[in-house]
Amino acid sequence: MRAVKTEGPLEYDSLESLRRPSLVFARLLPGRTHHQFATQLVERGLPVEHVQDGPIEPGRVELVLMWGVPGWYPQAVRSLVELAPSVRPRVLLWHTEPLPLPRAAGFPVERRSARELAKIALRDKRVTDARSNLERLLRLTRYGFPDVLVVPHRASADTLAEHGIHADVVPIGSGPRHCVDLGLERNIDVLFLGELRVPRRRRLLRRLCRIGLDVTAVGDWSNPAFFGEGRARLLNRSKILLNLGRFPGQMASHRFVLGMGAGALVVSEPVYGPEPFVQSEHFVIATLDELPSVVDHFLADEPERAAIAQRGRRFVCEEVTMARSIAQLGVLVARRP
Repeated sequence: MRAVKTEGPLEYDSLESLRRPSLVFARLLPGRTHHQFATQLVERGLPVEHVQDGPIEPGRVELVLMWGVPGWYPQAVRSLVELAPSVRPRVLLWHTEPLPLPRAAGFPVERRSARELAKIALRDKRVTDARSNLERLLRLTRYGFPDVLVVPHRASADTLAEHGIHADVVPIGSGPRHCVDLGLERNIDVLFLGELRVPRRRRLLRRLCRIGLDVTAVGDWSNPAFFGEGRARLLNRSKILLNLGRFPGQMASHRFVLGMGAGALVVSEPVYGPEPFVQSEHFVIATLDELPSVVDHFLADEPERAAIAQRGRRFVCEEVTMARSIAQLGVLVARRP
Protein backbone atom coordinates (compact mmCIF):
# COMPACT_ATOMS: atom_id res chain seq x y z
CA MET A 1 0.00 0.00 0.00
CA ARG A 2 1.14 3.51 -0.67
CA ALA A 3 -0.51 6.90 -0.51
CA VAL A 4 0.42 9.29 -3.29
CA LYS A 5 2.39 12.27 -2.07
CA THR A 6 1.75 15.33 -4.16
CA GLU A 7 2.93 18.91 -3.91
CA GLY A 8 2.36 22.23 -5.60
CA PRO A 9 -0.70 23.30 -7.64
CA LEU A 10 -2.09 19.79 -7.91
CA GLU A 11 -5.39 20.67 -9.45
CA TYR A 12 -3.60 21.91 -12.56
CA ASP A 13 -0.28 20.08 -12.87
CA SER A 14 -1.43 16.52 -12.23
CA LEU A 15 -4.43 16.19 -14.54
CA GLU A 16 -2.84 15.61 -17.93
CA SER A 17 -3.44 11.86 -17.74
CA LEU A 18 -7.17 12.56 -17.25
CA ARG A 19 -7.45 14.84 -20.28
CA ARG A 20 -8.88 12.14 -22.52
CA PRO A 21 -12.46 11.18 -23.40
CA SER A 22 -13.81 9.53 -20.25
CA LEU A 23 -16.94 8.05 -18.74
CA VAL A 24 -17.62 8.69 -15.07
CA PHE A 25 -19.88 6.17 -13.35
CA ALA A 26 -21.28 7.59 -10.11
CA ARG A 27 -24.68 7.05 -8.51
CA LEU A 28 -26.75 10.12 -7.73
CA LEU A 29 -28.09 10.76 -4.25
CA PRO A 30 -31.71 11.89 -3.74
CA GLY A 31 -32.34 15.36 -5.11
CA ARG A 32 -28.99 15.56 -6.95
CA THR A 33 -28.38 16.13 -10.65
CA HIS A 34 -24.61 15.55 -10.56
CA HIS A 35 -22.30 13.55 -8.33
CA GLN A 36 -19.49 15.48 -6.62
CA PHE A 37 -16.89 13.28 -8.34
CA ALA A 38 -18.18 14.12 -11.83
CA THR A 39 -18.72 17.77 -10.94
CA GLN A 40 -15.10 18.18 -9.87
CA LEU A 41 -13.89 16.78 -13.19
CA VAL A 42 -16.26 18.85 -15.32
CA GLU A 43 -15.32 22.05 -13.48
CA ARG A 44 -11.68 21.39 -14.36
CA GLY A 45 -12.51 21.27 -18.06
CA LEU A 46 -11.99 17.53 -18.47
CA PRO A 47 -13.84 15.77 -21.32
CA VAL A 48 -16.07 13.53 -19.21
CA GLU A 49 -19.58 12.16 -19.52
CA HIS A 50 -21.43 11.34 -16.28
CA VAL A 51 -23.59 8.23 -16.58
CA GLN A 52 -25.50 5.95 -14.20
CA ASP A 53 -24.85 2.63 -15.98
CA GLY A 54 -24.87 1.10 -19.43
CA PRO A 55 -22.75 -1.03 -21.76
CA ILE A 56 -19.49 0.40 -23.07
CA GLU A 57 -18.79 -0.11 -26.76
CA PRO A 58 -15.22 -0.50 -28.09
CA GLY A 59 -13.68 2.84 -28.99
CA ARG A 60 -16.27 4.96 -27.20
CA VAL A 61 -13.85 6.34 -24.60
CA GLU A 62 -10.23 5.92 -23.53
CA LEU A 63 -10.77 6.00 -19.76
CA VAL A 64 -13.49 4.82 -17.37
CA LEU A 65 -13.68 6.24 -13.84
CA MET A 66 -15.93 4.46 -11.35
CA TRP A 67 -16.98 5.66 -7.91
CA GLY A 68 -18.31 3.26 -5.28
CA VAL A 69 -18.57 -0.47 -5.92
CA PRO A 70 -18.68 -2.29 -9.29
CA GLY A 71 -22.03 -3.86 -8.37
CA TRP A 72 -23.68 -0.48 -8.82
CA TYR A 73 -22.89 -0.60 -12.55
CA PRO A 74 -23.62 -4.17 -13.72
CA GLN A 75 -24.04 -3.36 -17.41
CA ALA A 76 -20.84 -1.37 -17.60
CA VAL A 77 -18.77 -3.93 -15.70
CA ARG A 78 -20.13 -6.84 -17.73
CA SER A 79 -19.27 -5.13 -21.01
CA LEU A 80 -15.78 -4.21 -19.79
CA VAL A 81 -15.01 -7.75 -18.67
CA GLU A 82 -16.19 -9.13 -22.02
CA LEU A 83 -14.09 -6.73 -24.11
CA ALA A 84 -10.72 -7.93 -25.35
CA PRO A 85 -7.82 -6.24 -23.51
CA SER A 86 -6.66 -4.67 -26.78
CA VAL A 87 -9.87 -2.62 -27.14
CA ARG A 88 -10.90 -2.20 -23.51
CA PRO A 89 -10.56 1.32 -22.10
CA ARG A 90 -8.44 1.74 -19.01
CA VAL A 91 -10.44 1.58 -15.79
CA LEU A 92 -9.87 3.37 -12.49
CA LEU A 93 -12.12 2.22 -9.64
CA TRP A 94 -12.35 4.42 -6.54
CA HIS A 95 -13.81 1.77 -4.23
CA THR A 96 -15.43 4.01 -1.63
CA GLU A 97 -17.67 1.45 0.11
CA PRO A 98 -16.56 -0.55 3.16
CA LEU A 99 -14.37 -3.64 3.05
CA PRO A 100 -13.70 -5.89 6.06
CA LEU A 101 -10.91 -4.83 8.37
CA PRO A 102 -7.56 -6.61 7.98
CA ARG A 103 -6.78 -9.45 10.35
CA ALA A 104 -4.08 -7.32 12.01
CA ALA A 105 -6.63 -4.68 13.05
CA GLY A 106 -7.55 -6.54 16.24
CA PHE A 107 -11.26 -5.69 16.11
CA PRO A 108 -14.07 -8.28 16.24
CA VAL A 109 -14.94 -9.80 12.88
CA GLU A 110 -17.94 -8.13 11.29
CA ARG A 111 -21.10 -10.21 11.30
CA ARG A 112 -23.67 -9.80 8.58
CA SER A 113 -27.06 -8.62 9.79
CA ALA A 114 -30.26 -10.56 9.19
CA ARG A 115 -31.23 -7.98 6.55
CA GLU A 116 -27.91 -8.44 4.73
CA LEU A 117 -28.19 -12.23 4.88
CA ALA A 118 -31.71 -12.03 3.45
CA LYS A 119 -30.45 -9.93 0.54
CA ILE A 120 -27.74 -12.50 -0.18
CA ALA A 121 -30.24 -15.37 -0.04
CA LEU A 122 -32.56 -13.52 -2.45
CA ARG A 123 -29.62 -12.62 -4.74
CA ASP A 124 -30.50 -8.96 -4.32
CA LYS A 125 -28.19 -6.80 -6.45
CA ARG A 126 -28.22 -4.13 -3.71
CA VAL A 127 -26.02 -6.24 -1.40
CA THR A 128 -23.21 -3.95 -0.19
CA ASP A 129 -22.04 -5.36 3.13
CA ALA A 130 -18.26 -5.30 3.56
CA ARG A 131 -17.68 -9.02 3.04
CA SER A 132 -19.81 -9.13 -0.11
CA ASN A 133 -17.98 -6.07 -1.44
CA LEU A 134 -14.65 -7.86 -0.96
CA GLU A 135 -15.84 -11.13 -2.52
CA ARG A 136 -17.11 -9.36 -5.63
CA LEU A 137 -13.97 -7.30 -6.00
CA LEU A 138 -11.73 -10.37 -5.69
CA ARG A 139 -13.72 -12.11 -8.44
CA LEU A 140 -13.36 -9.14 -10.77
CA THR A 141 -9.61 -8.83 -10.27
CA ARG A 142 -9.24 -12.24 -11.94
CA TYR A 143 -10.33 -10.54 -15.16
CA GLY A 144 -7.70 -7.81 -14.82
CA PHE A 145 -10.29 -5.34 -13.54
CA PRO A 146 -9.59 -2.55 -12.71
CA ASP A 147 -6.32 -1.19 -14.09
CA VAL A 148 -6.02 1.21 -11.14
CA LEU A 149 -7.65 0.43 -7.80
CA VAL A 150 -8.05 3.22 -5.24
CA VAL A 151 -9.52 3.08 -1.72
CA PRO A 152 -10.17 5.93 0.75
CA HIS A 153 -8.74 4.27 3.87
CA ARG A 154 -5.60 2.44 4.94
CA ALA A 155 -7.77 -0.33 6.38
CA SER A 156 -9.15 -1.26 2.95
CA ALA A 157 -5.67 -1.22 1.38
CA ASP A 158 -4.34 -3.45 4.17
CA THR A 159 -7.20 -5.90 3.69
CA LEU A 160 -6.63 -6.12 -0.06
CA ALA A 161 -2.89 -6.57 0.50
CA GLU A 162 -3.70 -9.66 2.57
CA HIS A 163 -5.25 -11.06 -0.63
CA GLY A 164 -2.30 -10.07 -2.81
CA ILE A 165 -4.00 -7.03 -4.37
CA HIS A 166 -2.44 -3.59 -4.47
CA ALA A 167 -4.60 -0.52 -3.85
CA ASP A 168 -3.54 3.09 -3.50
CA VAL A 169 -5.03 5.28 -0.77
CA VAL A 170 -6.72 8.52 -1.79
CA PRO A 171 -9.06 10.12 0.77
CA ILE A 172 -12.50 11.39 -0.17
CA GLY A 173 -11.86 15.09 0.12
CA SER A 174 -14.01 18.11 0.83
CA GLY A 175 -15.64 20.43 -1.64
CA PRO A 176 -17.17 23.90 -1.29
CA ARG A 177 -20.48 22.46 -0.03
CA HIS A 178 -18.70 20.83 2.92
CA CYS A 179 -16.98 23.99 4.17
CA VAL A 180 -19.87 26.35 4.78
CA ASP A 181 -20.28 28.39 7.98
CA LEU A 182 -23.95 29.34 8.23
CA GLY A 183 -23.46 31.30 11.44
CA LEU A 184 -26.17 29.32 13.24
CA GLU A 185 -26.48 28.84 16.97
CA ARG A 186 -25.05 25.47 17.94
CA ASN A 187 -28.08 24.25 19.90
CA ILE A 188 -27.60 20.50 19.27
CA ASP A 189 -25.16 19.09 21.80
CA VAL A 190 -24.49 15.68 20.19
CA LEU A 191 -25.59 14.61 16.71
CA PHE A 192 -25.37 11.26 15.00
CA LEU A 193 -26.14 11.56 11.29
CA GLY A 194 -26.29 8.34 9.31
CA GLU A 195 -28.37 5.37 8.24
CA LEU A 196 -30.29 4.23 11.32
CA ARG A 197 -31.44 0.89 9.93
CA VAL A 198 -28.01 -0.55 10.71
CA PRO A 199 -28.60 -2.96 13.64
CA ARG A 200 -25.28 -2.27 15.35
CA ARG A 201 -25.93 1.47 15.38
CA ARG A 202 -29.35 0.97 16.91
CA ARG A 203 -27.85 -1.20 19.65
CA LEU A 204 -25.09 1.32 20.37
CA LEU A 205 -27.48 4.27 20.50
CA ARG A 206 -29.74 2.39 22.95
CA ARG A 207 -26.71 1.56 25.08
CA LEU A 208 -25.50 5.17 25.08
CA CYS A 209 -28.96 6.30 26.16
CA ARG A 210 -28.90 3.82 29.07
CA ILE A 211 -25.51 5.05 30.30
CA GLY A 212 -26.58 8.67 30.19
CA LEU A 213 -25.58 10.12 26.80
CA ASP A 214 -28.35 11.99 25.01
CA VAL A 215 -27.80 11.78 21.23
CA THR A 216 -29.88 13.39 18.51
CA ALA A 217 -29.85 10.54 15.98
CA VAL A 218 -31.20 11.13 12.47
CA GLY A 219 -30.56 9.85 8.99
CA ASP A 220 -32.15 8.03 6.08
CA TRP A 221 -30.32 7.24 2.85
CA SER A 222 -33.49 7.78 0.80
CA ASN A 223 -34.56 11.07 2.45
CA PRO A 224 -33.26 14.22 0.69
CA ALA A 225 -33.82 16.19 3.92
CA PHE A 226 -30.56 14.73 5.21
CA PHE A 227 -28.49 15.83 2.24
CA GLY A 228 -27.60 19.21 0.79
CA GLU A 229 -28.82 22.28 2.64
CA GLY A 230 -30.75 20.30 5.26
CA ARG A 231 -27.65 18.36 6.24
CA ALA A 232 -25.51 21.50 6.28
CA ARG A 233 -27.93 23.22 8.68
CA LEU A 234 -27.98 20.21 11.02
CA LEU A 235 -24.19 20.03 11.14
CA ASN A 236 -23.83 23.79 11.61
CA ARG A 237 -26.17 23.57 14.61
CA SER A 238 -24.18 20.76 16.24
CA LYS A 239 -21.43 21.07 18.81
CA ILE A 240 -20.33 17.43 18.55
CA LEU A 241 -20.77 14.96 15.69
CA LEU A 242 -20.64 11.36 16.86
CA ASN A 243 -19.13 8.65 14.65
CA LEU A 244 -20.51 5.10 15.06
CA GLY A 245 -19.50 2.63 12.37
CA ARG A 246 -21.51 -0.08 10.68
CA PHE A 247 -19.08 -2.51 12.30
CA PRO A 248 -16.38 -2.17 15.02
CA GLY A 249 -13.28 -0.28 13.96
CA GLN A 250 -14.70 0.99 10.67
CA MET A 251 -13.29 4.30 9.48
CA ALA A 252 -15.92 6.63 7.95
CA SER A 253 -13.85 9.46 6.55
CA HIS A 254 -16.78 11.10 4.77
CA ARG A 255 -18.53 11.62 8.12
CA PHE A 256 -15.30 13.14 9.45
CA VAL A 257 -15.14 15.51 6.47
CA LEU A 258 -18.79 16.50 6.91
CA GLY A 259 -18.48 17.21 10.62
CA MET A 260 -15.13 18.98 10.52
CA GLY A 261 -16.05 21.03 7.47
CA ALA A 262 -19.12 22.33 9.31
CA GLY A 263 -17.09 23.22 12.41
CA ALA A 264 -18.37 20.46 14.72
CA LEU A 265 -16.05 18.47 16.94
CA VAL A 266 -15.94 14.88 15.69
CA VAL A 267 -15.94 12.34 18.54
CA SER A 268 -15.51 8.77 17.34
CA GLU A 269 -15.50 5.29 18.76
CA PRO A 270 -12.08 3.62 18.16
CA VAL A 271 -11.29 3.16 14.46
CA TYR A 272 -8.52 1.41 12.57
CA GLY A 273 -6.32 3.58 10.36
CA PRO A 274 -7.84 7.07 10.75
CA GLU A 275 -5.17 8.71 8.58
CA PRO A 276 -4.90 11.43 7.39
CA PHE A 277 -6.79 12.62 10.49
CA VAL A 278 -4.78 12.78 13.71
CA GLN A 279 -6.34 11.89 17.05
CA SER A 280 -6.55 14.82 19.53
CA GLU A 281 -5.35 17.16 16.78
CA HIS A 282 -8.35 16.97 14.43
CA PHE A 283 -10.80 14.70 16.29
CA VAL A 284 -11.30 12.76 19.54
CA ILE A 285 -11.52 9.01 20.16
CA ALA A 286 -13.40 7.46 23.09
CA THR A 287 -14.65 3.98 23.87
CA LEU A 288 -18.39 3.54 24.30
CA ASP A 289 -18.06 3.47 28.08
CA GLU A 290 -15.95 6.63 28.02
CA LEU A 291 -18.23 8.56 25.66
CA PRO A 292 -20.56 10.15 28.26
CA SER A 293 -17.70 11.59 30.32
CA VAL A 294 -15.71 12.64 27.24
CA VAL A 295 -18.73 14.37 25.72
CA ASP A 296 -19.54 16.09 29.02
CA HIS A 297 -15.95 17.34 29.20
CA PHE A 298 -16.01 18.91 25.75
CA LEU A 299 -19.47 20.38 26.18
CA ALA A 300 -18.27 22.07 29.38
CA ASP A 301 -14.91 23.20 27.96
CA GLU A 302 -15.95 25.26 24.95
CA PRO A 303 -12.47 26.73 24.24
CA GLU A 304 -10.87 23.28 23.99
CA ARG A 305 -13.73 21.93 21.91
CA ALA A 306 -13.58 24.93 19.57
CA ALA A 307 -9.79 24.66 19.22
CA ILE A 308 -9.89 21.03 18.03
CA ALA A 309 -12.93 21.72 15.82
CA GLN A 310 -11.18 24.69 14.20
CA ARG A 311 -8.03 22.67 13.52
CA GLY A 312 -10.15 19.94 12.00
CA ARG A 313 -12.06 22.39 9.84
CA ARG A 314 -8.88 24.05 8.60
CA PHE A 315 -7.32 20.66 7.80
CA VAL A 316 -10.37 19.41 5.90
CA CYS A 317 -11.04 22.63 3.99
CA GLU A 318 -7.42 23.40 3.07
CA GLU A 319 -5.63 20.05 2.90
CA VAL A 320 -8.05 17.12 2.52
CA THR A 321 -9.84 18.52 -0.51
CA MET A 322 -11.47 16.82 -3.46
CA ALA A 323 -9.31 18.92 -5.79
CA ARG A 324 -6.22 17.38 -4.23
CA SER A 325 -7.72 13.90 -4.37
CA ILE A 326 -8.59 14.27 -8.06
CA ALA A 327 -5.00 15.34 -8.70
CA GLN A 328 -3.78 12.21 -6.94
CA LEU A 329 -5.96 10.09 -9.22
CA GLY A 330 -4.32 11.79 -12.20
CA VAL A 331 -0.90 10.85 -10.87
CA LEU A 332 -1.95 7.22 -10.46
CA VAL A 333 -3.38 6.99 -13.99
CA ALA A 334 -0.17 8.50 -15.39
CA ARG A 335 1.97 5.96 -13.53
CA ARG A 336 0.20 3.07 -15.26
CA PRO A 337 0.03 3.92 -18.97
